[in-house]
Amino acid sequence: MNSPIALITGGGSGIGLAVAEHLINQHGYRVAILDVDSERVKRESERLGSSNCLGIHVDITDYNQQANAFIQTFEWGSNRLDLFFANAGIGDTDSLYLDAYGLDEQTGLPKPLDLRTVNVNLDAVIQGIHISRHIFTEKNSKPGGKIITSSSVVGIYANHPMPLYSTSKAGVVGLVRALAPVYLKDKITINCLCPTLIETNLMPKHMVREFHVPEETTPISTALKAIDPVVQDHSLTGQIMELTLNEVVFKQKPEYSRKNIKWMFDQSEMWERVCAPVGESSFVKRNNADTIVFKGLPRKPGDNAAYIKLPTEESF
Repeated sequence: MNSPIALITGGGSGIGLAVAEHLINQHGYRVAILDVDSERVKRESERLGSSNCLGIHVDITDYNQQANAFIQTFEWGSNRLDLFFANAGIGDTDSLYLDAYGLDEQTGLPKPLDLRTVNVNLDAVIQGIHISRHIFTEKNSKPGGKIITSSSVVGIYANHPMPLYSTSKAGVVGLVRALAPVYLKDKITINCLCPTLIETNLMPKHMVREFHVPEETTPISTALKAIDPVVQDHSLTGQIMELTLNEVVFKQKPEYSRKNIKWMFDQSEMWERVCAPVGESSFVKRNNADTIVFKGLPRKPGDNAAYIKLPTEESF
Protein backbone atom coordinates (compact mmCIF):
# COMPACT_ATOMS: atom_id res chain seq x y z
CA MET A 1 0.00 0.00 0.00
CA ASN A 2 1.22 3.54 -0.76
CA SER A 3 -0.81 5.34 1.89
CA PRO A 4 1.16 7.65 4.19
CA ILE A 5 1.67 6.32 7.72
CA ALA A 6 1.17 8.17 11.02
CA LEU A 7 1.90 7.21 14.61
CA ILE A 8 -0.06 8.95 17.38
CA THR A 9 0.59 8.66 21.11
CA GLY A 10 -2.44 9.08 23.33
CA GLY A 11 -4.37 8.00 20.26
CA GLY A 12 -7.14 6.09 22.02
CA SER A 13 -9.23 9.14 22.94
CA GLY A 14 -9.62 12.89 22.77
CA ILE A 15 -7.51 14.93 20.35
CA GLY A 16 -5.34 11.95 19.43
CA LEU A 17 -8.27 9.79 18.36
CA ALA A 18 -9.97 12.67 16.54
CA VAL A 19 -6.78 13.40 14.62
CA ALA A 20 -6.38 9.69 13.77
CA GLU A 21 -9.88 9.57 12.28
CA HIS A 22 -9.27 12.87 10.45
CA LEU A 23 -6.01 11.65 8.92
CA ILE A 24 -7.69 8.43 7.77
CA ASN A 25 -10.85 10.01 6.39
CA GLN A 26 -9.57 13.31 5.01
CA HIS A 27 -5.93 12.72 4.12
CA GLY A 28 -5.76 9.03 3.20
CA TYR A 29 -3.43 7.99 6.01
CA ARG A 30 -3.11 4.68 7.76
CA VAL A 31 -2.58 5.34 11.46
CA ALA A 32 -1.10 3.54 14.45
CA ILE A 33 -2.63 4.70 17.72
CA LEU A 34 -0.71 4.17 20.96
CA ASP A 35 -2.41 4.30 24.32
CA VAL A 36 -1.74 3.24 27.91
CA ASP A 37 -5.32 1.90 28.19
CA SER A 38 -5.26 -1.52 26.51
CA GLU A 39 -9.04 -1.95 26.26
CA ARG A 40 -9.55 1.52 24.84
CA VAL A 41 -6.87 1.24 22.17
CA LYS A 42 -8.15 -2.20 21.14
CA ARG A 43 -11.74 -0.99 20.90
CA GLU A 44 -10.97 2.15 18.91
CA SER A 45 -8.52 0.52 16.51
CA GLU A 46 -11.07 -2.19 15.73
CA ARG A 47 -13.73 0.46 15.17
CA LEU A 48 -11.48 2.29 12.70
CA GLY A 49 -10.70 -0.97 10.88
CA SER A 50 -7.59 -3.13 10.75
CA SER A 51 -6.65 -1.96 7.25
CA ASN A 52 -6.64 1.67 8.40
CA CYS A 53 -5.58 1.50 12.02
CA LEU A 54 -3.11 -0.38 14.20
CA GLY A 55 -3.72 -0.25 17.95
CA ILE A 56 -0.75 -0.70 20.29
CA HIS A 57 -0.87 -0.80 24.09
CA VAL A 58 2.16 1.22 25.25
CA ASP A 59 3.50 3.04 28.28
CA ILE A 60 5.45 5.72 26.43
CA THR A 61 7.56 6.52 29.50
CA ASP A 62 9.26 3.17 28.88
CA TYR A 63 11.71 3.91 26.05
CA ASN A 64 11.85 0.31 24.84
CA GLN A 65 8.06 0.07 24.65
CA GLN A 66 7.85 3.27 22.64
CA ALA A 67 10.74 2.25 20.37
CA ASN A 68 9.16 -1.15 19.71
CA ALA A 69 5.88 0.57 18.83
CA PHE A 70 7.72 2.66 16.23
CA ILE A 71 9.30 -0.49 14.78
CA GLN A 72 5.92 -2.26 14.69
CA THR A 73 4.31 0.74 12.99
CA PHE A 74 7.12 1.09 10.44
CA GLU A 75 6.85 -2.56 9.44
CA TRP A 76 3.02 -2.46 9.40
CA GLY A 77 3.28 0.57 7.11
CA SER A 78 5.41 -1.27 4.56
CA ASN A 79 8.63 0.29 5.84
CA ARG A 80 7.61 3.93 5.94
CA LEU A 81 6.63 6.56 8.49
CA ASP A 82 5.37 9.97 7.42
CA LEU A 83 4.01 11.65 10.53
CA PHE A 84 4.54 11.42 14.30
CA PHE A 85 2.01 13.10 16.60
CA ALA A 86 3.37 13.27 20.17
CA ASN A 87 0.05 13.82 21.84
CA ALA A 88 -0.13 11.80 25.08
CA GLY A 89 -0.32 13.87 28.26
CA ILE A 90 -1.36 13.84 31.90
CA GLY A 91 -2.04 16.48 34.56
CA ASP A 92 -0.06 17.22 37.72
CA THR A 93 0.83 14.11 39.73
CA ASP A 94 2.27 15.87 42.80
CA SER A 95 2.37 19.23 44.56
CA LEU A 96 5.14 21.79 44.77
CA TYR A 97 3.11 23.69 47.35
CA LEU A 98 2.91 21.13 50.15
CA ASP A 99 4.20 17.69 51.16
CA ALA A 100 1.46 15.66 49.49
CA TYR A 101 3.11 12.30 50.17
CA GLY A 102 4.51 13.06 53.59
CA LEU A 103 8.09 13.18 54.88
CA ASP A 104 10.96 10.75 54.71
CA GLU A 105 11.37 9.12 58.12
CA GLN A 106 15.17 9.26 58.04
CA THR A 107 15.81 12.75 56.68
CA GLY A 108 12.65 14.55 57.79
CA LEU A 109 12.53 16.08 54.29
CA PRO A 110 9.77 15.68 51.71
CA LYS A 111 9.72 12.44 49.74
CA PRO A 112 10.82 12.81 46.10
CA LEU A 113 8.26 14.39 43.84
CA ASP A 114 6.21 12.14 41.60
CA LEU A 115 7.35 13.49 38.25
CA ARG A 116 5.21 11.32 36.00
CA THR A 117 3.78 14.54 34.57
CA VAL A 118 7.20 15.51 33.23
CA ASN A 119 7.99 11.90 32.26
CA VAL A 120 4.87 11.65 30.05
CA ASN A 121 4.50 15.22 28.82
CA LEU A 122 8.13 16.06 28.10
CA ASP A 123 10.62 13.19 28.52
CA ALA A 124 8.62 10.72 26.41
CA VAL A 125 7.96 13.42 23.79
CA ILE A 126 11.71 14.06 23.47
CA GLN A 127 12.40 10.34 23.11
CA GLY A 128 9.62 9.94 20.53
CA ILE A 129 10.96 12.84 18.49
CA HIS A 130 14.44 11.29 18.70
CA ILE A 131 13.16 7.96 17.36
CA SER A 132 11.02 9.50 14.62
CA ARG A 133 13.89 11.72 13.47
CA HIS A 134 16.04 8.62 13.03
CA ILE A 135 13.35 6.84 11.02
CA PHE A 136 12.71 9.91 8.86
CA THR A 137 16.39 10.41 8.01
CA GLU A 138 17.84 6.91 8.10
CA LYS A 139 15.09 4.37 7.35
CA ASN A 140 12.53 5.96 5.04
CA SER A 141 13.32 5.31 1.39
CA LYS A 142 12.42 8.96 0.78
CA PRO A 143 13.94 10.96 3.68
CA GLY A 144 11.73 13.37 5.58
CA GLY A 145 8.57 13.51 7.64
CA LYS A 146 6.32 15.55 9.89
CA ILE A 147 6.26 15.89 13.68
CA ILE A 148 3.37 17.43 15.59
CA THR A 149 3.43 17.91 19.36
CA SER A 150 0.66 18.63 21.84
CA SER A 151 1.46 21.37 24.30
CA SER A 152 -1.04 23.79 25.88
CA VAL A 153 -1.62 27.49 26.29
CA VAL A 154 -0.41 27.00 29.87
CA GLY A 155 2.96 26.20 28.30
CA ILE A 156 2.94 29.78 26.98
CA TYR A 157 1.09 31.57 29.76
CA ALA A 158 2.06 29.74 32.97
CA ASN A 159 -0.76 28.65 35.28
CA HIS A 160 -0.05 28.48 39.04
CA PRO A 161 -2.46 25.62 39.92
CA MET A 162 -0.55 23.28 37.56
CA PRO A 163 3.18 24.10 37.84
CA LEU A 164 4.45 20.69 36.72
CA TYR A 165 2.06 20.56 33.78
CA SER A 166 2.91 24.15 32.82
CA THR A 167 6.63 23.39 33.01
CA SER A 168 6.37 20.25 30.89
CA LYS A 169 4.29 21.99 28.25
CA ALA A 170 6.59 25.03 28.17
CA GLY A 171 9.43 22.60 27.54
CA VAL A 172 7.63 21.24 24.48
CA VAL A 173 7.19 24.76 23.08
CA GLY A 174 10.89 25.50 23.53
CA LEU A 175 11.86 22.16 22.02
CA VAL A 176 9.83 22.73 18.85
CA ARG A 177 11.26 26.20 18.33
CA ALA A 178 14.81 24.97 18.91
CA LEU A 179 14.63 21.93 16.63
CA ALA A 180 12.70 23.39 13.69
CA PRO A 181 15.53 25.25 11.86
CA VAL A 182 17.85 22.22 11.95
CA TYR A 183 15.22 19.61 11.16
CA LEU A 184 14.02 21.59 8.15
CA LYS A 185 17.34 20.95 6.41
CA ASP A 186 16.60 17.23 6.78
CA LYS A 187 13.11 17.69 5.28
CA ILE A 188 11.44 17.29 8.68
CA THR A 189 8.82 19.77 9.83
CA ILE A 190 7.88 20.12 13.50
CA ASN A 191 4.94 22.11 14.87
CA CYS A 192 3.08 22.43 18.14
CA LEU A 193 -0.61 22.56 19.09
CA CYS A 194 -1.51 24.60 22.18
CA PRO A 195 -5.20 24.18 23.05
CA THR A 196 -7.10 26.33 25.49
CA LEU A 197 -9.86 24.67 27.54
CA ILE A 198 -10.87 21.65 25.48
CA GLU A 199 -12.76 18.54 26.62
CA THR A 200 -10.51 15.47 26.64
CA ASN A 201 -9.75 12.61 29.02
CA LEU A 202 -7.12 14.86 30.58
CA MET A 203 -9.95 16.74 32.26
CA PRO A 204 -11.48 14.89 35.24
CA LYS A 205 -15.27 14.65 35.26
CA HIS A 206 -15.55 17.07 38.18
CA MET A 207 -13.46 19.58 36.23
CA VAL A 208 -15.70 19.19 33.19
CA ARG A 209 -18.73 19.94 35.38
CA GLU A 210 -16.98 22.91 36.97
CA PHE A 211 -15.78 24.48 33.73
CA HIS A 212 -18.48 23.40 31.31
CA VAL A 213 -19.08 26.81 29.75
CA PRO A 214 -19.94 25.98 26.14
CA GLU A 215 -19.21 29.45 24.80
CA GLU A 216 -15.68 29.33 26.27
CA THR A 217 -14.83 25.71 25.40
CA THR A 218 -12.70 25.03 22.33
CA PRO A 219 -14.10 22.21 20.16
CA ILE A 220 -11.83 19.41 19.04
CA SER A 221 -12.66 20.44 15.47
CA THR A 222 -10.27 23.38 15.95
CA ALA A 223 -7.43 20.90 16.47
CA LEU A 224 -8.40 19.23 13.19
CA LYS A 225 -8.43 22.63 11.53
CA ALA A 226 -4.83 23.12 12.69
CA ILE A 227 -3.77 19.69 11.42
CA ASP A 228 -4.71 20.39 7.79
CA PRO A 229 -2.05 23.02 6.93
CA VAL A 230 0.60 20.99 8.80
CA VAL A 231 -0.16 17.99 6.59
CA GLN A 232 -0.51 19.96 3.36
CA ASP A 233 2.18 22.65 3.65
CA HIS A 234 5.67 21.10 3.57
CA SER A 235 7.29 24.42 4.51
CA LEU A 236 5.18 25.12 7.62
CA THR A 237 7.45 24.44 10.58
CA GLY A 238 8.50 25.78 13.97
CA GLN A 239 5.00 27.12 14.59
CA ILE A 240 3.28 27.32 17.96
CA MET A 241 -0.42 27.15 17.19
CA GLU A 242 -2.86 28.35 19.84
CA LEU A 243 -6.25 26.67 19.56
CA THR A 244 -8.81 29.07 20.93
CA LEU A 245 -12.53 28.50 20.32
CA ASN A 246 -12.86 28.21 16.52
CA GLU A 247 -9.58 29.97 15.74
CA VAL A 248 -5.98 28.84 15.21
CA VAL A 249 -3.48 31.56 16.16
CA PHE A 250 0.21 31.47 15.22
CA LYS A 251 2.09 32.50 18.38
CA GLN A 252 5.46 33.93 17.38
CA LYS A 253 8.54 34.19 19.56
CA PRO A 254 8.73 37.37 21.66
CA GLU A 255 10.81 40.23 20.34
CA TYR A 256 14.30 40.61 21.80
CA SER A 257 14.08 43.27 24.51
CA ARG A 258 17.71 44.42 24.13
CA LYS A 259 20.25 44.49 21.28
CA ASN A 260 22.68 42.46 23.38
CA ILE A 261 20.21 39.59 23.63
CA LYS A 262 19.66 39.60 19.88
CA TRP A 263 23.44 39.69 19.36
CA MET A 264 23.83 36.58 21.52
CA PHE A 265 21.34 34.62 19.44
CA ASP A 266 22.86 35.86 16.19
CA GLN A 267 26.09 34.02 17.06
CA SER A 268 24.72 30.66 15.94
CA GLU A 269 27.95 29.42 14.39
CA MET A 270 29.83 30.07 17.63
CA TRP A 271 27.15 28.29 19.69
CA GLU A 272 27.28 25.33 17.33
CA ARG A 273 31.03 25.08 17.86
CA VAL A 274 31.06 25.20 21.66
CA CYS A 275 27.70 24.09 23.05
CA ALA A 276 26.46 20.97 21.30
CA PRO A 277 26.77 17.93 23.55
CA VAL A 278 28.68 15.09 21.93
CA GLY A 279 32.49 14.96 21.91
CA GLU A 280 34.79 16.30 19.20
CA SER A 281 34.15 16.53 15.49
CA SER A 282 34.22 13.22 13.65
CA PHE A 283 33.14 11.40 10.51
CA VAL A 284 29.96 9.33 10.68
CA LYS A 285 27.95 7.43 8.10
CA ARG A 286 24.72 9.34 7.41
CA ASN A 287 22.35 8.71 4.50
CA ASN A 288 24.98 6.33 3.07
CA ALA A 289 27.60 9.09 2.89
CA ASP A 290 30.50 10.18 5.07
CA THR A 291 29.45 13.32 6.91
CA ILE A 292 31.42 15.52 9.29
CA VAL A 293 29.56 15.88 12.57
CA PHE A 294 30.65 18.66 14.91
CA LYS A 295 29.80 17.82 18.51
CA GLY A 296 26.50 16.14 17.87
CA LEU A 297 25.21 18.36 15.06
CA PRO A 298 24.44 16.99 11.59
CA ARG A 299 26.44 19.55 9.61
CA LYS A 300 29.45 21.81 10.03
CA PRO A 301 29.11 24.93 12.21
CA GLY A 302 27.14 27.67 10.50
CA ASP A 303 25.38 25.24 8.17
CA ASN A 304 22.85 23.59 10.50
CA ALA A 305 19.89 25.94 10.66
CA ALA A 306 17.49 26.86 7.85
CA TYR A 307 15.43 30.04 7.66
CA ILE A 308 11.94 29.56 9.11
CA LYS A 309 9.31 31.19 6.94
CA LEU A 310 6.57 32.93 8.91
CA PRO A 311 2.93 32.11 8.09
CA THR A 312 1.27 34.58 5.75
CA GLU A 313 -1.59 35.10 8.22
CA GLU A 314 -1.57 35.54 12.00
CA SER A 315 -4.57 33.27 12.43
CA PHE A 316 -7.21 31.31 10.56
